[in-house]
Amino acid sequence: MRMRELEQRTGVGRETIRFYIREGLLPEPERASRNSASYTDDHVARVRAIKRLQEERFLPLAIIKNLLDASDSDSWLHADAFPHLDATLRARLDGGERPTLARVMEQTGAAREDIDHAVASRAISIAADGTMDARDAGILKAHMELKHIGFTEERGFHGEDGTSFYADFVDWLVTQEMRLFFDHTAGVVGEEEAANMAERGISAVNEMLSLMRTREILRRLEARRRIANDNG
Repeated sequence: MRMRELEQRTGVGRETIRFYIREGLLPEPERASRNSASYTDDHVARVRAIKRLQEERFLPLAIIKNLLDASDSDSWLHADAFPHLDATLRARLDGGERPTLARVMEQTGAAREDIDHAVASRAISIAADGTMDARDAGILKAHMELKHIGFTEERGFHGEDGTSFYADFVDWLVTQEMRLFFDHTAGVVGEEEAANMAERGISAVNEMLSLMRTREILRRLEARRRIANDNG
């Protein structure tokens, strides 16, 4: 198809499409000559995906590119690469009973509106039987703690738009981690070793990210103070 048809099928203008190509978000079209380019259904699907990620999830183009590149390389999805790893990790990492939503609301003080916001921002999920796993219950407890200390919806923190970027970040981060893990372990180590690496790695990376985030917050605040003093 020609550029005009690609514009019509995606609702995206040619200058934006050319920008996507220059930035590596879209593959180069086939060219019969310098002034003749041919696009495929893959271009249509990819432009629509970029548009959806921008409009629905407000992701920057750099993260969108990483997500699209990850979907192009799906070797980690092959069923013969550690086929029981998910069940093994869930057995090791999940424990205890699944509390009911009513019980979690009572324990955390969450209202129905708080639950709806947490679900809408993709922070938690609730099973069809009205239960959630202990991890989601912990996330909701943290949400409520943020609200109680001043990160409220009225201040733009606690609503759907105020927290969904965390889910976007985790989505992007875990995609990169999964690709890296499977690319360097599948066919190299056995499933038991892979499970041990994954279990201990989750804990180690969680601690590392917490420390790195705190360090960066303090670093940014210090830089902000210096700039303010210089300007004052």
